[in-house]
Amino acid sequence: MAFTALFKGLRVVDFTQVLSGPFATMLLADAGADVVKIEKPQTGDPTRQWGPPFVYGESLYFAAFNRGKRSVAWDLHDPKDRCSVKKLLGSADVLVENFRPGWMAQWGLDADTLLAENPRLIYCSIKGYRADSHNANRPGVEVLLEAESGLMAITGSEAGDDPVRLGIAAIDMMTGAFAVAQIASMLYRREKTGRGGAIMVSLEETADLMMTHPWLLYLRAGAIYPRSGSAHASIAPYEAFRTQDRPIILGAIDDTAFQRLAETLGEPQWVDRDEWRTNEDRVLHRSALKTAIEAKLSQHPAAHWHALFVSRGLPVALVNSVDQAAKAWSNSPIPKLSAYHRLLGQLTWPTSPWLSDGGTVLPPPELGEHTQQFPAAWQNTIEGSNN
Repeated sequence: MAFTALFKGLRVVDFTQVLSGPFATMLLADAGADVVKIEKPQTGDPTRQWGPPFVYGESLYFAAFNRGKRSVAWDLHDPKDRCSVKKLLGSADVLVENFRPGWMAQWGLDADTLLAENPRLIYCSIKGYRADSHNANRPGVEVLLEAESGLMAITGSEAGDDPVRLGIAAIDMMTGAFAVAQIASMLYRREKTGRGGAIMVSLEETADLMMTHPWLLYLRAGAIYPRSGSAHASIAPYEAFRTQDRPIILGAIDDTAFQRLAETLGEPQWVDRDEWRTNEDRVLHRSALKTAIEAKLSQHPAAHWHALFVSRGLPVALVNSVDQAAKAWSNSPIPKLSAYHRLLGQLTWPTSPWLSDGGTVLPPPELGEHTQQFPAAWQNTIEGSNN
């Protein structure tokens, strides 16, 4: 099946670093956009130094979020390089930046200046905090927003444990995805009006959205969302359970599903017990229910129960380690990206939603790898483009 390049012909100038911005521009590249990443000479994106692990001297963290892009090493302190940036921006459709407020303005690269020069430009800023926040000028990074929003307080197994951050930078990545959604909406508007404009998303707003349920639970019901490990605060059973050999995730989201679960475990009479009759009852008596379920699950290994619950249409999953999940993915028939040359040899790359029908993108670039392609890039077509 042919690669559907949703944003083919779109030129994106990328002034982002670390994660939220690079994740957004990587998604745009996955969808066919030509992304030119502007980096500081000698050092580049700070994540180029994040490690170990390094493979052939290159950071796997940087590689994870910068495929499909061209790297141009230009020093904004140099008037000649600033001139090159401005010329490139004259042919750009989208600019994405995630520096602190005021940083782009010192180089004449703020939204007002560039939109006056190129009214079709879509100028997307990704910040730590909302523009009207008293924290607007503070650096905003994932772990700070997890702490400030209360997300960290509901992550982990026991209320008295040390704070636990999420295993991945979910706020950063969701903010990057929201940035792409905003850019897409502005492109739609530009088709109708012929004009671009400035948009802004922030990690703070993303964290606020993610915490909607816990905050409402407190503000409207006076209840504190519990730190409960794998369990769901409002559904039972819906968490990890021990089996004979390894844990599984098992759930029943309503009374009908609980009836199927009980029947599958050979305990149909459970649905008639007063303490488990409704979901509300089961949530209030979660501990006893979990003990009863695990007593049954301990009789067979996880694979047995997984197959059985799948056949009954119940939500179930094996709890894989990272190595188990990675090996399963690498042997799957899902279309994957082209070889990732220097770092990983012939190992293919995880797909994104916009690459689900196959296709290839450029590998993560070396610092300044494409600088010599410019000023040819000021033309409408770049030779060797992934578009």
